[in-house]
Amino acid sequence: MGLICYTTIMTNIHPETLTYDEDTAEAGWDSPERAQRLVEGFVVSGSLVLDVGIGTGQAVKGYQEKGASVVGIDHDPAMIEVARAATGASDVRLGDINEALPTEDLTRSVDVIQAIGVLEFATNLRGTITELAASLKDRGVIVFTIEVAQDESETKVIEYFPDSGITVFRHSLEEVSTILEGLGLKLLHCEAYRGYTRGNKSVPYAVFLAQKSNK
Repeated sequence: MGLICYTTIMTNIHPETLTYDEDTAEAGWDSPERAQRLVEGFVVSGSLVLDVGIGTGQAVKGYQEKGASVVGIDHDPAMIEVARAATGASDVRLGDINEALPTEDLTRSVDVIQAIGVLEFATNLRGTITELAASLKDRGVIVFTIEVAQDESETKVIEYFPDSGITVFRHSLEEVSTILEGLGLKLLHCEAYRGYTRGNKSVPYAVFLAQKSNK
């Protein structure tokens, strides 16, 4: 399983469709804007930003105008072309969060990592965050969203979609915070909110901002 975009879950539309942004807006998806607000002070001229699950580039729009460089990763070749056109990013790579990511050349060189609407598909959340954190500079930050398991302390498989082979995992705030702390990532912000509407139900979400220690 790769970086399956959230639109597949919400609307059962393949991510390469041209209605991607419209579909997510209709579902109430504002996570990219939430993430940008949290990291806007860290994205400056000369910054290197890694967007995992870049999709149409919703979460990195405007970064290049600030003088930042963007590296994107997505599982879908068609979506990669959309991201290049929408953001102007020349470095968009094919990758899968449940396999080794194509980030070997980025070790300790990234200022800001974003993973929006992606990590709930990770079969090994700790392993995925560990791999991402290896790309961060000292004092670099990571912002990500994830579906929340309420009143649970352990990972919970919330739903399986056999047509696409997608499994969605939910994690408690405590569980995610413990993972970050164990990796030397200082939690700067955590906020629970309503992510979007899937079917007739509201999906509980949280956004995390953490910073890599310089120790």
